[in-house]
Amino acid sequence: MNLVDLVKDQLTSQVLGNLGSLIGADESQTRTATSAAVPALLGGLAKLASSQGGASQIASALGGLDLGALGNLAGLLGGSNASRVADQGGSLLSSLFGTSATGKMVETLAGFLGMKPGIARSLLAYLAPVVLGMVAKQFTGGRADAAGLQRLFADQGSNIRSALPAGLSLGDFGVVAPQGGRETHGRDTHGREPAAGGFPAWLPLVLLPLLALGAWWLMNRDKAAKQDGGVLIEEIRKEGPVTIDRTEVIEREGKKMIDTVAETISIDPKFIEAARLATNATDLFGGLSKILGGVTSVDAAKAAIPELEKLGPMLTGVQSEAEKLEGENKTAFAEFVSKNLGLLQKVIDTAMAIPGVKELLGPVVGPMVDTLKKLGA
Repeated sequence: MNLVDLVKDQLTSQVLGNLGSLIGADESQTRTATSAAVPALLGGLAKLASSQGGASQIASALGGLDLGALGNLAGLLGGSNASRVADQGGSLLSSLFGTSATGKMVETLAGFLGMKPGIARSLLAYLAPVVLGMVAKQFTGGRADAAGLQRLFADQGSNIRSALPAGLSLGDFGVVAPQGGRETHGRDTHGREPAAGGFPAWLPLVLLPLLALGAWWLMNRDKAAKQDGGVLIEEIRKEGPVTIDRTEVIEREGKKMIDTVAETISIDPKFIEAARLATNATDLFGGLSKILGGVTSVDAAKAAIPELEKLGPMLTGVQSEAEKLEGENKTAFAEFVSKNLGLLQKVIDTAMAIPGVKELLGPVVGPMVDTLKKLGA
């Protein structure tokens, strides 16, 4: 018996077609994606089942599955209840693996498959109940216990590993830890929060918005996600003196899933001078992002030039103040600028890729980026 093959046998051409329509991919692309996603999910479950507590979590999750409905995947994914499958799958992923480990799996698969993270997350959400349902079917009446699950996944380890596509290994997904992890926070559309360490106490006081087009955008995206059945995921990680808050909103638009990501960066308030200057720098980065993000044509690029030039004095001011920083404050601010510039570069690259735009904006944007690079060095 090969658990991977049993799951794939359920993914008929019709099922893959329906699943592809839901995530916005054709049948061939969906087949390739599921060939990686199925063993990835089973590998994550195997890691989780290696501990008594993790195996018990899986057993509990299996008890809440409707195995009868999962027996008709083509109808389930092709009907009006498909969104419920995704909702259930998203909840299962969060409760079993935690936000951080799920995010790592999503990012790894998205990078390996060359798809957007939101699509990869949607795919995993649809597949999670299917994979778990097949696991449950290996036990009489679908009633599994921790010991039985540990034996099952121990027996299936080699099958799972051999099913992973070349170049993708279980180690790529990091450590799978139940109930989220430190510095990770998530909530679903009903406002439920996982049992985790929570925010650093000082973070709400110093969170500096960047590339999110202001608090209005975040507030309204949050509201839209809750009203329309979307999923809001917030992950916070600390990298040296800076903290990165990544917010992802996944919403349905017709049959497709839309993924919107915003990241904000802040400096540990113990670096008082750097944190103070970061406020002005955030306004600068936000302005650059908004202006360049609105460039969609040559005409838009021409209109953007005077707006970019208005930011020149702000950049000069930030540069002048940054030169006065010393020691840890100087290092912290450089790290802050470097992280923000990495995000801004994505916006710049998108704008410059439009025919005729680079020639217009390059002479204006280039020197500004060079100055920022020096500040981030």
